[in-house]
This record gives sequence, C-alpha cells and structure tokens, in this order.
Amino acid sequence: MDKAIIQLIKKLKHRNKSDLAKLLIGCRSRIEETDQYGSYWKKFLSCFIIYAPTEKYQRLQKICQEDRDVILQCVLELYPKNEELEIGFLDFKILPNEKEIKRNIRLAYSWLERSGNKLSEGKALLKKFKYPEAISSFQECIELSLKSLSLLLTDRYSKEHKFDEKEFEEILTKIPESLENLEFYKLYLYSKFWSNFYIVAKYGLEKFGIGPEKLFGENEANLAEKHAEKCYFTSLQLKNYLENPW
Repeated sequence: MDKAIIQLIKKLKHRNKSDLAKLLIGCRSRIEETDQYGSYWKKFLSCFIIYAPTEKYQRLQKICQEDRDVILQCVLELYPKNEELEIGFLDFKILPNEKEIKRNIRLAYSWLERSGNKLSEGKALLKKFKYPEAISSFQECIELSLKSLSLLLTDRYSKEHKFDEKEFEEILTKIPESLENLEFYKLYLYSKFWSNFYIVAKYGLEKFGIGPEKLFGENEANLAEKHAEKCYFTSLQLKNYLENPW
C-alpha cells in the first residue's frame, strides 16, 4: 500500500466506514489526468485510481454510489483543489502484477519469520557464551528483517548483505506517517555496521591467524542483540500495520 491508500483507510475508519476501509487494505493508487476541463483556465481534471486485488476489485465495483462518493470525498480531503491538481473522478482497476505482489508478500513474511528465529537462535548462543556465533545469528536477523521491510514497501530487496544509501532512501520515503517515530533510519545504520562483520564473525581475521573468538566478546554480542531486536520488532510492527492500518 502507498501513503495515499493508508490515509484513505484512516479517514474512512474515522467516518465509521470500516467496511470500506477493509476493502482498501492491500490496494495501491495513482492519479491520472483526463481530457476533461476543470475549474481553472485550460486545466484538466484528474482521476484518482484505486488498484485493487481481483477479489476486492469485484467487491468495490458493486458498492453503492453513496459509498463511492464517501471515498471520493476522502480523496478530495487528501488532495484539495488547486491550479496544479483538481481531482474530479474516482475509478477502480485490477492491481497490476497481482501474482508477483502476493508472492513478494509471502516471501517477506517468510524472511521475517526466519529473522525471528535467528534472533532466538542468537539469544540461545549468547547464553552459552558463544559470542561470535551469536553475532552471526544477530547479523542474519538484521539482514532478513531489512530485506523483508524493503520487499513490503518497495517490492524489491538488496541482493547484497547490506543496503546502499539510495536503496534505503526509497524505503524511508514509503514509511507510513504513523510509524515514523520508530526511527527506521537507525536500521540502515545497524545494517551498514554489522554487515562489515559478516565474514569476520564466521572466520575471524584469517590473514593474521586470529579466530573470531578472539575478536568478539560479551559486549559486542550484547550490542548486536540490541540492534537485532530493534530491526526485527520494527519490521514486525510494519508488517502488522500494513495488515491493519490505524
């Protein structure tokens, strides 16, 4: 879902239209200019398009005119009329690439579950004083959490063990306003930091003949645990929010 759809869902819930709000979960939006003149000189009206999964599209097509008007009114509250943009129409269309999007969601959920498993695994290893192994698990938790987050928000994920600034900048632009207090930007820092130790935590400094047990102790493992928890629970909260925006 994009930010406009999330805002629509919130507005509909505020109007006690939870049934309509539920129909928009999982939808996406786009604004397209029409060839019909609007209120301003030589300016055209635009159409707000809601792209919905097939099942929801079929249900949206059957809603009454009153409900369509309610949705359009909420859209107009989001985009007040001005010389640059004047929305006059509402339309529903089937979500493009629906199968791919559903596959991405399933994959993101799978990665998030694995991330939670890696967090638990790391905690168990930490209790056994196996610090390098614990750090490896926490690092994988961080990586899987961020890949899941990226897939949910952008339909893409980094093929590397870390994200570059441009990739994460796009992620930040898609964070729902209600979750901005969770400091998603810190996840980029944690990913960037711990990805540097991906190989070292497993094999140590081979050129110097120093194993990972000489490099990582309790303090480093505790720090990795805190960062992994932040990444996992922040990504989990995003998943839950996208399933039911408030």
